[in-house]
Amino acid sequence: MNLFNSVDTKIWCLLAASFIGVPSAFAQKLEVTPLFGGTFGGTLTLQQEGQNKHLANVHDSFSFGVAGGFRFDGDECGDCSVIEFRWMRQNTHLGFKDNASNVGFRPSFTLDHYMGDFTHEWSVSETRDRVKPFLTFSLGAARLATPVESRMRFAFGFGTGVKVFLNPRWGFRIQVEYLPTVMNAEVQKVVCAGGCIVMLNGGVMNQFVMSIGPTFRF
Repeated sequence: MNLFNSVDTKIWCLLAASFIGVPSAFAQKLEVTPLFGGTFGGTLTLQQEGQNKHLANVHDSFSFGVAGGFRFDGDECGDCSVIEFRWMRQNTHLGFKDNASNVGFRPSFTLDHYMGDFTHEWSVSETRDRVKPFLTFSLGAARLATPVESRMRFAFGFGTGVKVFLNPRWGFRIQVEYLPTVMNAEVQKVVCAGGCIVMLNGGVMNQFVMSIGPTFRF
């Protein structure tokens, strides 16, 4: 009986050690950042049947989202590379740029970006790794939604910024990014009333994003 008790005790000790070891093995490997900022720029080509093409601008507006990913060792230093999934939303509207008669035409417009971010950081030794500049390359998709319909289009991006850790487990992140969307997809309806105004395909919609948010490590 004592033998069985001894074996049970060892098993429970091993299980406890395993559960304790898992969090410590992944300590500060997971990173989550709520993001808030602004999205700027963007020009689209619109056309109504029987009329000339017109350029419409995506009005600058507030954007928000969240990023979460996993840190791993890079070639130059430990935990200097990050792979993240990021979702960002911009609620805005469209306005004609080159047609004064349509100055009141402002259909709502929403962009949802679903991006995979590949980031490399550099440690600043003088700050004891509290300050980490970084570069990011992103690939993903943008969902462009109008009052009539929505379409998914290919998107990519290049960004840079800095992370400042006030504590080993939390800090904040500032980032600026060039985030273009490739418009080579199906024609998309923007608004329909006595005929539909459509968004034409072709070209690239250029946008820039500035964001900031608290970063948490687990």
